[in-house]
Amino acid sequence: MTNDINGNAISRDEIVSYSQMAETGDYGADCATGRLLADALIKRMADTAYTPALGEVVGEMVRAGRWGAVHIGFFQRLADRSVQELA
Repeated sequence: MTNDINGNAISRDEIVSYSQMAETGDYGADCATGRLLADALIKRMADTAYTPALGEVVGEMVRAGRWGAVHIGFFQRLADRSVQELA
C-alpha cells in the first residue's frame, strides 16, 4: 500500500501480519503482545504518514474472524494512546 502523499509504503503483507496475531493461551502475555503490536503499528503509521493502515488491519482482523487476548491488548493500547493524546 503506497501513501500517495509521500510515497512511503506499508505493504499488504505487513498489514496482514498485524492482523494474524497468534495466541499462546496466557491471557496476560497475549494482552502484552497485543499492546506491543499496537505500539509498532502506531510507530509505523507515524513514520509513513499512512494512518489508513489501521482500518486495513481491523478489516483483516474481521475477515479472519478471530478474537482473543492479543486483540484485546491491541485495542486497549490504541484506546490508551488516544486518551493520552487528548489529555
